[in-house]
Amino acid sequence: MHWNIRSSVRARCLLVLLSLAAALNAAGARAADVAGVFELMPEQSGNIERAIEQAVEKMGFIKRPIARGRLSKTNVPYKRVSIEIGQSEVAVGFDGREPIRMPGNGQPIRWKREDGETFDVSARVEGDRLLQTYKAEDGQRVNTFFKAADGALHLQVEVSSPQLPQPLKYELVYRPAA
Repeated sequence: MHWNIRSSVRARCLLVLLSLAAALNAAGARAADVAGVFELMPEQSGNIERAIEQAVEKMGFIKRPIARGRLSKTNVPYKRVSIEIGQSEVAVGFDGREPIRMPGNGQPIRWKREDGETFDVSARVEGDRLLQTYKAEDGQRVNTFFKAADGALHLQVEVSSPQLPQPLKYELVYRPAA
């Protein structure tokens, strides 16, 4: 009888471990759906200029043009996006630039943009979505990538800062590149 209880416990533990491995594998497979190279579909994407105007409309007349200029400079509609999702690393590239390579567990890395500004950048998978976060001293940007049923890649952007009365939010839509 004692041997049967031990075997039963082992069988249950094995079943739990196999279930956990299957769940983790399924989560990785769902996240891998966003991997690939994609091209912007401007006609299906949000209007960034309008979103910027909504984000700064409640600011004073002195700060508003400064915020508008900075947001316009750093929120351009990327024409091409590439995403690679490996076992431990995520790489995201825009418009043929060198991809940003980040651990896939949300651990931030230091990254310097072409204009010299430095950020803490991280990536993590949540179900079928890839979240990429840029943190700077004056705010942060979160890119959320997910695939729609039609195969289009959606990029939802949210920029927040203590300087903004409300976050800047917009969405861009991409099709798989030929």
